Amino acid sequence: MEEIKGTEALEREILDDAARKAERIVRKAKEEAERLKANSAEALDGMVAQLEARKLEKIAQMKRETFSKMPLEKTRLRARFIDSAMRASVAKFMAALDDAKLGAWCLSELRKRSSLFAGRKLRMSHRGIDASSLREIRELLGTGAEVSALAVADAGAPPRGIVVESLDGTMVMTLGEKQLEERLLDEYRGELASALFPATAERG
Repeated sequence: MEEIKGTEALEREILDDAARKAERIVRKAKEEAERLKANSAEALDGMVAQLEARKLEKIAQMKRETFSKMPLEKTRLRARFIDSAMRASVAKFMAALDDAKLGAWCLSELRKRSSLFAGRKLRMSHRGIDASSLREIRELLGTGAEVSALAVADAGAPPRGIVVESLDGTMVMTLGEKQLEERLLDEYRGELASALFPATAERG
């Protein structure tokens, strides 16, 4: 009987010890799980914080780049606007220019270049030039010059103006609306800008 009681006591002791060990294992497992969970949350929070920091830095960099380009872009836009306004103003002037004034300009330009066609046999075509200017141009070119009106279909001919060329094909001179417009925009750009935008001209 004593042996049975002793055996039962030993079994209880073994079971109690096993239970304690199992409890310790479970407790440690729970602790490890909580630790891993906490570490994972911290790691995830860290990754999110890093991504957020990178995003904010990229936004800041884009703002810096945008602001650094703004003065140059503003200057470009202003220059483009002024150029467009000048071209529109010159186009308006050309549309209102009568044949007599255009003819006078063509005559003036021919006189400056008279040495180029001296001694040559010439042909002149014209369109949109007043009769008075045409007479003076003929006198300047000489009585031997061939004179004819430009046909509407003549390729490369100015809408209004003259084309003087040598009969041997070594010289061609075109004077008309396009050439006058280019002259105004080239040689008188500063004056046009000052007239259209005096405040801009004063700022320099």
